[in-house]
Amino acid sequence: HIVGISNMRALLLFAALAAAVLPIDGLGLSPSHTGRLQRARNGGTALREEGVAPVARLASADAAGLRLSLRGGGVPVIPIVAAAGLGVTLKLNEGLRSKVMEVLSHVNFGGDERDRRGAQKIAAQRRELAAEKADKKASGGDAAHRDETRVVRSELKEGYDLRNGTWAYEIDTAEPGCLLVASPDTFRFAGQRQVLDQAVVLLVRHGPTGSSGFIINRPTAFSVGDVTKKLSHFENNPLYLGGNIGEGVYMIHGFEGMANATEVSEGIYYGGSEEAMSMVESSQGTAADFRFFFKYTAWAPGQLDAEIQGGCWCPIRSSLDLILRPRVYQGLHVAKYHKVFWHQVLKTLGGRFDNISTDTIHKEEQERLNLEAWVAVLGDGGNVTVEGHEHIEVGALNIAAVGGADVETLDPSKLKDTIVNIVEKVAERLGTAKVLAAQVIEALSAVFFDEFELVVLQTEADDAHPEKMLLPEVLKTKRGTALALAPIYMACSRELGAPLRVVNASSLPRGPTDFILRWDDRKEGTDTHDPSLLIDLQRSGKVIPLDEGAALLPPGSTDADLNPVPHVQVYSRILHKLADAHSRAGNEQQVLLWLAQLRVLQGAINTRIMMGEQSAAGPSAGEVLDLKQLLGDKLVRAGGVAASTSELEGKVVAVYFSAQWCAPCKAFTPKLKELYETLTAAGKPFEIVLVSLDRGQEPFDAYFGEMPWYAIPFELADQRAAVGQALGADSIPKLVLLDADGAVITANGRELVQGDPTGANFPWKDVEAAEQAAAQ
Repeated sequence: HIVGISNMRALLLFAALAAAVLPIDGLGLSPSHTGRLQRARNGGTALREEGVAPVARLASADAAGLRLSLRGGGVPVIPIVAAAGLGVTLKLNEGLRSKVMEVLSHVNFGGDERDRRGAQKIAAQRRELAAEKADKKASGGDAAHRDETRVVRSELKEGYDLRNGTWAYEIDTAEPGCLLVASPDTFRFAGQRQVLDQAVVLLVRHGPTGSSGFIINRPTAFSVGDVTKKLSHFENNPLYLGGNIGEGVYMIHGFEGMANATEVSEGIYYGGSEEAMSMVESSQGTAADFRFFFKYTAWAPGQLDAEIQGGCWCPIRSSLDLILRPRVYQGLHVAKYHKVFWHQVLKTLGGRFDNISTDTIHKEEQERLNLEAWVAVLGDGGNVTVEGHEHIEVGALNIAAVGGADVETLDPSKLKDTIVNIVEKVAERLGTAKVLAAQVIEALSAVFFDEFELVVLQTEADDAHPEKMLLPEVLKTKRGTALALAPIYMACSRELGAPLRVVNASSLPRGPTDFILRWDDRKEGTDTHDPSLLIDLQRSGKVIPLDEGAALLPPGSTDADLNPVPHVQVYSRILHKLADAHSRAGNEQQVLLWLAQLRVLQGAINTRIMMGEQSAAGPSAGEVLDLKQLLGDKLVRAGGVAASTSELEGKVVAVYFSAQWCAPCKAFTPKLKELYETLTAAGKPFEIVLVSLDRGQEPFDAYFGEMPWYAIPFELADQRAAVGQALGADSIPKLVLLDADGAVITANGRELVQGDPTGANFPWKDVEAAEQAAAQ
């Protein structure tokens, strides 16, 4: 029931026709997504109450943005959807359909010729079918109904179905045949119901006994034949995940009158698989006319209405093509399909739904950028294992960046100055004599807790100010809980040569205040190691022998609870605390923000693990590379000055993979710049080539503008990608050193540079000795 309407004159004409064929007193319309073309009672009172302007006032308005509905004369809602000027859709009850379509079939609405012919053809077919329907029912039963459907489908041109077009509009209450569109974020953290995240559900049953339906936008990597051999004619049909309940395979279609099929609403049916196979055999239908779902979604009595009332779902009516003809997005992974389809439905609805889609896309893009940042943080330069991640303070800064801390408070140099100041005080306190790790940590605790005030919490409820857990706030106020202070304390310990790990027991429920660290002797090449130690930050960094650690644990704990875990456990605990604190404060959006960051962090961990498993090791030490072939012929200096690879001949070259958005890169670049200026001022043959991983030309120009060396031009994306692949750049910052002949000195140049900040060992020919010195 589609009629092309391309301008306001046509829309006004349609309104006049509607007034002629329906028993209503007057019409009004509103150019908004919630506008209604409504009956005017009592001299237009209803229009004023609904905020709907009379038609005459909108003669100059643009019909493209209208979404209208018609009420009156005891007639159910008659939706009229005008989307981008492409068409108006009518859903009329049986008593009015033939009368209205008869009028519309003789009217030129200003659409294209195909639209007019299509509308007239539909009207003619409807008249013919209505005249034959009684006879077919009497003589053919269900088969006659099936023939009727087949006739309509086969005689319509491509692009026309029973509704003939794509449209959608919001309805007030759920009803069988409607679509339920999940609100963004509602089910992201819903455990078993997480499958409903950004779901579009076809509701097939809704009543006092409960509700059920199928998620229509969750394709799987399987076909029907992978899970059942009973549907031989549909073995290659894609299988969708319909929900999280049951184990069966369910079918929907648009064929009226099929045996054992149940009508959901007009044009939508489910069941009848045996006759469906017979129809395919007899060419009355094709396999593509049927959709299949594994499992289904269900609600208890009253549950769905309550969720709709709570804003979890938006019920809508839509064209049949959205339900029965799944979209195909070439090259799109099945894991992303549900998101794309969900956004498409919102865009089709328009208005505030379009805004919701846009906002969600922005959030998803921000999460992707956060994921990249976390991957870089966990990388620690050449490190590709989560366990090897050491710079915990950089991760804490990244959490603060997500929390919206301003650029000034996120300045890594301020954090670095704090750490250096504490380390120098500890070194002065220890003197030059050789000391044990326990003495180093005891001295650190004394200095650290003289510098910072420890906030001792008695219960979870005491943690009422989540912003105080963020690193910039801790640095500003010089106070915090054990968890908030841990990143700085652990960074100082690392710089003092006593790296710490949080122990598994720190997440046990004995108390929200406990935070236990562990030191282990990591010396290599020796059979003797100093005994491991525990450090209780809740007690101002008290050092405890490992064999006495059991007293710190809650009942039921085991020795495994004192095992060390990676730094990501600290990040996870901070994020959980932030979400919980905001929940106590009633800040729903902040809760969603930090829960989303937990997912992002887990995604970064998974990415880092996969990179460690799949990444190439890169070139081995001593392997000779052709510099021109590796880097290409074109280089550039700051300010856009063109340069050539030939300028690097006879020099030690450091290929530097970095980006402005990467916090570890921004911390390492000043050190690299200091080394570069020291060596070049001394006349040493040393050069650096930047391979940027920035996200655009502007950030590249800003970042590279601070550097005195060369870069591969940002526009040469393929060349930059090829260099990264050739040198195994699986994380940033990464520095690969090549000697004057192009032979690889080391792929772990960052660690080497940090251990030789003045370039005393240049040109690092004895790389093993240089790396050992760097490690020390």
